[in-house]
Amino acid sequence: MNKIKNILLLPNPERDTCFHYAKKIASMASEQNVQVFADEKIKEELNEKCVSFLPSEKLFEAEADVAIVLGGDGSMLDACEKAAPTGLPVLGVNLGHLGFLTTIEKNEIDKLEEIFLNGFETEERMMLRVSVKDGETEKNFSVLNEVAITSSVCSKIAIIELKCDNSVALSCLADGVIIATPTGSTGYSLSAGGPVIDPALEAICVTPICPHSLTTRPLVFSPEAHLTAKGKTNCIGKDGILVTPDGKDGILVSENAEITVTKSPLKTKLAKVNKYRFFDILSNKMYHK
Repeated sequence: MNKIKNILLLPNPERDTCFHYAKKIASMASEQNVQVFADEKIKEELNEKCVSFLPSEKLFEAEADVAIVLGGDGSMLDACEKAAPTGLPVLGVNLGHLGFLTTIEKNEIDKLEEIFLNGFETEERMMLRVSVKDGETEKNFSVLNEVAITSSVCSKIAIIELKCDNSVALSCLADGVIIATPTGSTGYSLSAGGPVIDPALEAICVTPICPHSLTTRPLVFSPEAHLTAKGKTNCIGKDGILVTPDGKDGILVSENAEITVTKSPLKTKLAKVNKYRFFDILSNKMYHK
């Protein structure tokens, strides 16, 4: 079990609008002599004695044992991306909608007392490395959920070709494709008809988005697969495509751009509370809400 002496508290102001939950967690931490680090941008709103405030760019350099995120899956994805290079475990309190990545619901926040007392276990999740090379420009990302490669014009179809280890694995007319991890299989990929993959596995899932075909279906690749994709939008003068990592702002690239997706050397560490069972969570969130 990982013992806790210091926490990094990351509330989403749009979800925890009055910082009610952040203040409650800070108070609980203070009672257990746990030091709290938080962003100096919220110093006035979170004016608690046990909280030390840091500049935004220094947050993930804090000597914290766990980052506690108050928000939804979007907040979790952002925190996981920043925490992965340092190996900092991330624990989510769901203030959003489904919250597949979060561990605790907002009405279960008292469970954090047990974590402060007894510590926590972690689960590692596979990430993807995405490289986008367009002429002389190259951008690299690590994603926990997925990268979407889509038409740059919402009403126009895209022509996508995907290779696995230099062999053509998929060629289709579609709105785009989603390349996802097992963690991301319950997100955008699921909405597009992709399979649910146990996050304990390592694999790469490719799900076409609205393919104009009766036979184009999702594909699941080995985690060691080397995937390259090219595409263009079927629209004169607007033939570029959009590359969107983990739901963030998309990057418009030319039809000559090459997108490479491989398993990332980084992993996300998620903090677990009590007995974490993926398929119980899947059932509760997907069928019973």
